[in-house]
This record gives sequence, C-alpha cells and structure tokens, in this order.
Amino acid sequence: MRKRDIIFAGAGTGALLAIFIIVVFVLGEIDPGSFAGLCGGFFALAALSAVTVNQISIRLGGPELNLKILIPIAFITSIIPLFGSLFGLPNNEPITLAIVVAMGAIGGAFWSLPFVLWALIKKTDSNHTTTSPPPSPIVVKNITIKDSVVMGDVSNDEE
Repeated sequence: MRKRDIIFAGAGTGALLAIFIIVVFVLGEIDPGSFAGLCGGFFALAALSAVTVNQISIRLGGPELNLKILIPIAFITSIIPLFGSLFGLPNNEPITLAIVVAMGAIGGAFWSLPFVLWALIKKTDSNHTTTSPPPSPIVVKNITIKDSVVMGDVSNDEE
C-alpha cells in the first residue's frame, strides 16, 4: 500500500467515524447509559468506520487497505480529537457538526503518519539489505607441459 493511500484512508476513516458518532450520539440522542457504554460505542463505531472505508476502497477499484492499520487509526482518532470535542460541543448547528467532521478527517490523517513512517522505514530497510555477491565460477584450464614449455591459455584476464 502506498503512503498516500494510508493518509487518505486515515482521513476518510476519521471523517466517517465523526459522521457515525454524530448520527448515533448527537443527532440520534442515544444515551449509552455509562462511560463504559460510551467508550464501547465509540470503539464499535471506530471499527465499523475502518471496515467501511476498506470496503469503499475495494469497490471503487482502489487498493485493499490493511485493517491492522485502519482500526488503530480509527481507535486513536475516536479518542483524540473526537471524544473531547464532542463533550464540549456547544450546539447542533450544521457548521459545528461540519467542524467536527473536519476534525475527524484531520485527526485520522495525523494518526496515520506513524504508519506512513513505519512503511517508509520498512521499505528502505528492504532496499539496503547486504547480500554477498554470488561466488565467481570456477574455471578449469588445460595446461600442457612439453619439454619445459608451457602451452595453452594461461592468461588471467578475469581479475
């Protein structure tokens, strides 16, 4: 997967996660009942957004995105910046909700950067592996000695 695919997928995951959270908890006014229920709901929506972005990418003919990358991005994005900003949400006006979605997209792109760096380091390590050169072939030469005169090809052109 290319680095820009990871960043765009992270931004898409963050934006979709923000939309899911807004629809379920803000506009739907679903009360999770407890803090554990709220965190569980956030994490379930985070996993759902990661899987959804992966499916959207596949159906649009893009690369299959690694869920080992998208799910952690979604989980971290659900905590920072979305969790805190939704607690301090002043109102339900469309501009406020659009800002939350933008914050989700920016947060997803930001939290995808460690995975981009990891992919970059992993790629450069594989290019700089040290391997020994293949052994030189063994060449057998025929030398005939007659009357103390060496006949045949005894030149050493290969070195």
